[in-house]
This record gives sequence, structure tokens and C-alpha cells, in this order.
Amino acid sequence: MVRLLWQNKIKSGLFTGLCFLLTNAVSEASVIGGTSGAYLRAPAGAAALAQGGANTAYPDYMTPWWNPAIMAMSKTKKASVGIGLRSLGRTDAFASYEFRVPPRVGAGVAFLYRGDPFLNDLYDSNEEPIDNASYTTLTTKIGISYYINRKFSAGINVGIFYQRLPTASDENGNVTYSSTKGGIGSFDFALAYKHSEKLNLAVVIRNVGAYMDWEIRTNNDYLSSVVEDRPLPSITLGSRYKGTLRDKPLIWNVDLKGYFFDGKWNRLYRPEANLSAGWEWQYWDKFYIRAGIGDFLINGKLISKSEKYLSVFPFRITSGFSFDLSRSRQDLKLNYGIATDKAWAGIDQQIDLSISF
Repeated sequence: MVRLLWQNKIKSGLFTGLCFLLTNAVSEASVIGGTSGAYLRAPAGAAALAQGGANTAYPDYMTPWWNPAIMAMSKTKKASVGIGLRSLGRTDAFASYEFRVPPRVGAGVAFLYRGDPFLNDLYDSNEEPIDNASYTTLTTKIGISYYINRKFSAGINVGIFYQRLPTASDENGNVTYSSTKGGIGSFDFALAYKHSEKLNLAVVIRNVGAYMDWEIRTNNDYLSSVVEDRPLPSITLGSRYKGTLRDKPLIWNVDLKGYFFDGKWNRLYRPEANLSAGWEWQYWDKFYIRAGIGDFLINGKLISKSEKYLSVFPFRITSGFSFDLSRSRQDLKLNYGIATDKAWAGIDQQIDLSISF
């Protein structure tokens, strides 16, 4: 196994998991949290985070990321920008822009940075201090969609991935990085169905053909190997229902994401699914509140080993709000989301601005 930097902080588990994926084959979905592409699983966008990550059927913004098919249904241009602070010192930055080309085409792009730019208190294998380091991921999704009729629209995304992490240090304490080179990309396929003004349904297949070639470098920046890294594809069924509570709009979102195959489309030994659900209550004209439960694990142990399942399964509890800033700029919103970490090691927070024009 590649010799990694280590530190006397729980952050080092991130690197351990990443290196494990580079040197071990993935045989089941029950270890998804430490496998390739795991950094993509947490929600992107404060509204999505606040609703447990249930945002597939009809996202308000970050549409190229969540469901490219919706872009052709939108009647306005949309843009968003935001930042986040996650547990263990990790950070987020994200942005999106989408527009419609009349009469039937929509297009857009979404960008996501995830990483830890402030890895300090690092030591080599001899417990000697070394320079500060950072962990970086950059993801871009470029999408296009087509408005088929009043009920259906379809879309596709092209994903571009980049990752970099520290893997060694020299005798002077200088850090050596390994990164992904070449063979970077994936496809997302989406279909949206507008059943009525109240109900929207969608299916999105993500990370089709995704893979990243890692150039593993050790001391003195020596290239020791090239390792192929394949994120797991997923299939998500999403729904959005708009009802009322005390005569005010109540929007209910549900996502069911399934993992059935590995990156080479071999059937997983133990497939699993994750259920996320969230609510948005628009009781006040300018202020919406949100809450949800995310990544509720569903696998065979739910029935066969229910006591063990209930004692260890991870999930998120989420909440947040949206504040209408139309007094400053028409259709401008401030969104905030907060969630427990999936491993219950802290909290994740995101804040962003979204606008339609």
C-alpha cells in the first residue's frame, strides 16, 4: 500500500479510506462511505442539504448537478453560488448557471470544490513534523436537456473529476502529492415527469462510465504506479409533492438512491439503497423553513439482522431555511442548511445565494 502521511487527528481517516480504495477491490455497497467517489455523496446546495439531500425530482437551483432534465422545463435563467463548512475541517464551494434555449432546449453547468486546505500538525512515519498540506477535489458537470412535451423532459450531464492528496514527504519535510491524470469523466442520464402541478417524478442514473487514473507518487516525487479508480454508479428515483399545511404550501421531497453495480458494471455482492426525505413549509411569504432525514440506509440487514442494523446504521438529521431578498433584487434568495455528519462526528453547514432572472 502507498505510504501516506499521517497526523494525530481524526482527519487522517479520510486519507486512509482514499488509499484503501486505490489498493483494494470493492465487492459490496455496504462500504460505500470509504470507496471511490464517496466525496460526491453529500448534498451540494444549502436547500438540498436542509432537506436531507432529497432534491432530484425538481431542484430549485444547482439543477445541472441534481437533474439536468429539469433545465428544459424552467422558464427562467438561474444562477447560484455558495460555500460550506463540513465536519473535520472540510470545506465546500459551489456554483451553477442554467438557461433555456427556446423552444425546447435547456443547458447549464455546475461546479463543486470539496477538500481540506488546512491540513496541519502533520508527521512522517518517523514522527518528524512536515509541512502543511491540503486535500482537493474539483468536479464540473455540464448538462443539456430537451423538452419532449408538457409531461416529459430528458437530460444528460458530462462530469469531469479531479482529485489531489498528499502521499509522501522527503527528508526536508516537503510534501509530495498524487493526483488524477487522464481518463476523467462520466455521464448522468435523467428523465423528468410532470404528473400535475402538485406532483413531479424523476429518475437519474449517475456516474455512468466514471473513472479516474491516479498517478501515485512517493518520496522525491517518484512515480511509482498508475491506478484506475472507478466510482460506483447509482440509480435515483425522486418525487416532489406540493400540498398544504394550515393553508400554506408544504413541499415534500423524497429520493431513493440505489447501488447495484460496481464501476465495471459487475453486480454488487450486497446491493443497498439510501432513502432521503425533506420538507419545505412556506408559512411566511418571505421565509421558508426546511427539515429532513438523509441517507437512511436500506439493505438486507434491515430484516435479517434488525437489532444490529438499528444499533449501527448511519443517517443525517437536517434543517435550514430560505429568506426571500426580493427587496434588494427580484427573485434573489438566501439559503442555509445544517446537517449532522453521516458518521455523527460533527455538523455540516452550507449557505448560498440563488437568483432567477
